[in-house]
Amino acid sequence: MGFDFNAIWKTLLLLSFLVMVHEFGHFIIARLFGVKVYEFSVGFGPLIGKFNWKGVQYSFRWVLLGGFCKIAGMDMALEGESEDPPVDPKESFNHLKLWKKIAVIAAGPIFNLVLAMILIFTMAAFVGLPISIKSPAAIIEQASPGSPAFEAGLKSGDRIVSIDGEEVKVWQDISKLIAKSQGQTITITIERQNQILEKKITPLYNPIEKRYLIGVSPVPNYETTPIGEAAKLAVVYTWQFIVQFIKSFGQIIAMAFKGGVMGPIGMVTVIEQSSGLPLYHLFFLLIQISLFLFLFNMLPIPLPLLDGGWIVILLLEKLFRKEFSVEQKAAAQMVGMMAMLVLGVMVTYNDIVRVIRMYF
Repeated sequence: MGFDFNAIWKTLLLLSFLVMVHEFGHFIIARLFGVKVYEFSVGFGPLIGKFNWKGVQYSFRWVLLGGFCKIAGMDMALEGESEDPPVDPKESFNHLKLWKKIAVIAAGPIFNLVLAMILIFTMAAFVGLPISIKSPAAIIEQASPGSPAFEAGLKSGDRIVSIDGEEVKVWQDISKLIAKSQGQTITITIERQNQILEKKITPLYNPIEKRYLIGVSPVPNYETTPIGEAAKLAVVYTWQFIVQFIKSFGQIIAMAFKGGVMGPIGMVTVIEQSSGLPLYHLFFLLIQISLFLFLFNMLPIPLPLLDGGWIVILLLEKLFRKEFSVEQKAAAQMVGMMAMLVLGVMVTYNDIVRVIRMYF
């Protein structure tokens, strides 16, 4: 058994969409301040096609994983001459006042934040939120991405028959039987397409809900909310996500190395398993990733690979009244690239291990 190629394409398109929104933030604010933008590219790698409009080259490239925005004055070439044509100093990023530089850099993550809030509003007002359980039957609508149930391979449509030999008659029985485990590994018997399967799952303790969970949700009724309530929800949920991210940042990094955080491969599995589910699940996934991109990029770590890192470097230059050399910035960028590479390799490795466990 392998991946559904439709799920792979959907994942690439979703990731590219979120990254392009990010890059468009940099692009539009740079243009607003009169900074020259050489190229706005969808994708990376070899060129498929391009066109020029109002002095900007718009490109399409083969590697469909986001894209980039090439802004005058933001490159850090160490050797030789820049391939870009000379530009009027007034059209360079370096010519901008500090607050404008920060605005250009912060615009990318902020556009991800705004997108997430728009999606939350749209989801609540027009798509619908899971309000109540549709049926008492112990049928799974979704195993939450990254949860013990998801990693064990539980899927939409599975019916939980028993837990550790005790019959599950209605959905409410699940939480009672999981609570009895006290975090010990349990055997869950499920019915899937007239087949009986057994899964070993170790519940995780949720300190917020103060109980053990495996990460499954029942089939709900979806209801829309009034416009005003949807707008309020967009603000409240975004704020709660930010607060929770800040509180648990260290745990998120630790989870990345332990296999609890997903990369692109894990996303393919999520989208594949979500196929046929209500539109709410697609919106929720986009919201989570978009908010993560906002927060991760705004981390105040002085590494130029992150937007927040660029802002810190600019503030340090202002504080010390001295600009860091190209070599120093490049060295910091190299450290950032190595750190992201290590993190990326670990997340991808964990993705692969997760897929092997689920499918083989």
